[in-house]
Formats: sequence, C-alpha cells, structure tokens
Amino acid sequence: MLALPLVVLVWAVLVVAPVWIQAAHACFAHFDLGIYTQALARMSLEDPNPWLSARQVYIFNDHFDPILVLARPLVAVLPPMWAALVGEALFVLLAVAPLLWLQARGLLSRAATGLLAAFLLLSPSAVEALKFPIHPTTWSALPWVMAGVAWHLRRNGWLLVSLVLLFACKEEFAFGGIMLTVALWLRGERRFAVGVGVLSLVWLAGVYGLRPWWLGPSEDYSIRLKQGMDGGLLHYISLRLAPVHLSRVGTLVLLLVPLGVWAWRERVKPDWAWLLVLLPMLGIRFLGMAWRFHYGVPLLAAALMGFLPLLRARKVPAWVLVSTGLILLFSNELNLRQFTRTLTSSRTYPRQCPGDPARLDSIARGVEVLAQHREGPALLGSNFVSLLADRDDIHAVGGPQPPDGQVYEWVLVEKPPHGDVYPLTYERVTALIDVWRADAGTEVLIDDANVFLAKGRFTAHQ
Repeated sequence: MLALPLVVLVWAVLVVAPVWIQAAHACFAHFDLGIYTQALARMSLEDPNPWLSARQVYIFNDHFDPILVLARPLVAVLPPMWAALVGEALFVLLAVAPLLWLQARGLLSRAATGLLAAFLLLSPSAVEALKFPIHPTTWSALPWVMAGVAWHLRRNGWLLVSLVLLFACKEEFAFGGIMLTVALWLRGERRFAVGVGVLSLVWLAGVYGLRPWWLGPSEDYSIRLKQGMDGGLLHYISLRLAPVHLSRVGTLVLLLVPLGVWAWRERVKPDWAWLLVLLPMLGIRFLGMAWRFHYGVPLLAAALMGFLPLLRARKVPAWVLVSTGLILLFSNELNLRQFTRTLTSSRTYPRQCPGDPARLDSIARGVEVLAQHREGPALLGSNFVSLLADRDDIHAVGGPQPPDGQVYEWVLVEKPPHGDVYPLTYERVTALIDVWRADAGTEVLIDDANVFLAKGRFTAHQ
C-alpha cells in the first residue's frame, strides 16, 4: 500500500524540489526553460503563435507542440516560469493516473502500479528530463500511458483522444501513429486502423506541409539526422555507434531486464504489435544521436505499456521489485548526489548559481528594474530570460540575435564565475562588461560583485 506514495514522495523531494530550488536561483539557460516560458507568457487567443525574441522564432515554427495550450491557464495564477515548471511536473505525475484507474478497477495490483510509477518518475530519463526543463516531449509520458492502457483495453475512443494529445506534444509522434495503424490492422480492427492512419497522415501533412505554407519557414531539425553524412557511410554509422551513445541505450535497456527475464520465465510475451510504435522513435533517436534528457521519456513510457499484459496477468515477484529498484538507484546515483547537494548546500551549490543571499538579492533588484521599465530592447544573461519572459524584446547574450545588428537599451548580466554564458566564455563576458561600462553614454544602475545592470546603447558583439 505504501509503494506508490513512497515513489511519489521520493520523486517530489529528491527530484522536483531540487530542480525548483535551482530554478529559483537562476540556474537554467534559456534553452529550453526560457523558450517555453516565453511561449506560455505570450500565448493568447489574439496571438496563438507568439514570437520568441530570445530564440528568434515563432513557437510553432520551432516545434509544433500545441499541448502548451493546456498549460497556458497556469500563467493566470503563477509567474510564467513557475507555470512552466509546475505544468511539467503535473504532466509527468499525471502519467501515473491511468495506472491508478486500472488499479481502482481491480485490473492492476498495487505492486505493479508502484513499479510502473517508479519507472515513469524515477528512471534516469525522467530525472534528467526534469533536470533540464522544460520540453513537451517530457509531457508525452501521460498520453503514451493513456494510449497504452486504451490499446490493451480496446477503448478506441480513449485511444483516439490519447493520440491527439500525443501528437500535440511533438511532431515526431505522428509517425508512431502510422505504426499503430499497422498494429491495429494486424489485430483485426481494420476500420479503426484506417481512421488512425488518416488522422496520422493528416497531422503529418499539416505539420510538414501546411505549417510552413501557413506560418512561414519552420526550423529544420532533420539536419541532426544527417550529421556526419559528408564523411561517408562508415563515418556516419560509427558516430551513432560511439560508446557514449551505446552506453545511454544500455541504461534504457538495463532498466527493463528484470521485467524481460520475468516475462521469459513466465512465458508471457510482451505485446509485440503495440511495440511497433517504438520503431519511429528508435530510428529518430539513433539517427539524431538523441538518447538523453527528455528524448528517453516517451521511449520508456511506450515500452512499459508493452509489459502491461504481463503485469495484469501475474503477481510481481519480490526479486523484480528489488532488482528494478536497485537499478533505478544506481543508474541515478550521479543525479541523486547532485540533487541532494542542492537540498543540503543550496547556498554554495551548484557553483555557477549558488543560493547566496547577496547574489539572489542583486538578481532580484536587476529583474525588478527591467520588469518595471518595459520599454526598449534588453540584452540578458541567458539564465535571466525565464525570469523576464513576459517582457517584450528580450535577448540572450550568446543566443540568437536579430540579423540587423540590434542595439539594446538595457543590459543585465551576471558577473563571472556565476551565470550561464554558453556558448560564450566567462572571459568574453567579463570583456563585454568592461566595454559596456566604459561607454560614455552608459548609465550604470547596478555594478556590484554579482550583477551588472546598465542603460545606454549596447550590442552583443562589442
């Protein structure tokens, strides 16, 4: 009875709380937290596809993820950054809800529910996804679980709703809909298979055909799939089979070993028809060399649903629970060690964004000035974008800049060795601060040990 509450408690205390503490201490760059925070802050009925000045793109010309609409109401009661963080945590936590529904109907044991919840909340992929907030790919865990449950219970209406939510998380998931069409056809549900196939094809046509025509040029992420191709086929394949990528794949596979061994011993085969939905995701992740952070979350959620028949038909043995728990613990050792340090030593850790009261006070004063003075473009340290996401005309030092050589009226950056300056160096930021300070027209407002805030005429490349 305590399995699920314990899993949720561990997740909330050792994963969510440290991430939120780091967010409060301005630890995260504007990729991806700033992107989706600015999108939520600016999205409205009048402007459903807002311009993200710090990313220099309209949100749906970047990724097509209308699932953001469901998180938008949180901005009415929370600052945009906190709306994004709370929204992501809720989506991840709600992935357990369909499993609780199964348990309440007597279709899944408490032990099985706790085990699946541990996978969904505490796998390295889930932990690293929250550690690198925010992305709707992480949110897809909920519709993947909904779709898997609906598939096994043959709830076609529920399955259709789940697919719409899933496709709304990221454009790649409609390819999984094509494979689900094949799975439904093989299962004999040919009329419904045609409906799912039509939905998937229409969605793909809208994303890759109608979207660029209607909204304008979209970001071409297929370039990641082609990376290294100019070096020949062997070079292309060797990049994707590098040890760093194989080790990440190995971590994902290792998590499922106890379930796989148990299924083999019980002679209960996973639902191979359902597991067809994994093929597009596996192909995209292999070609794009994308296995970390949010990329592994949907892969694991979908794979787990293939074991649902086994978990419904058999009592989970203790050795599966214990071995899976140990694998989760040891594969998360580095993450949990870092998060524990955040909880116990937040005034000094992480080193680039310590919770030192003087630093936080300087940041708060700088942010307050720009929140009150909304006129004029502002150049910000990357980790300040999410804090000022509802302000017009904000740009990140080292981030995408307007092509016309933008001149900024405000500059607010953190002084090295603090703050996130990627892709610049601390030395470059220090040199920029010296140039900005020395300009005769500069009005310095804050120039203490932590923050530089000034008004004048600045460029990002002086």
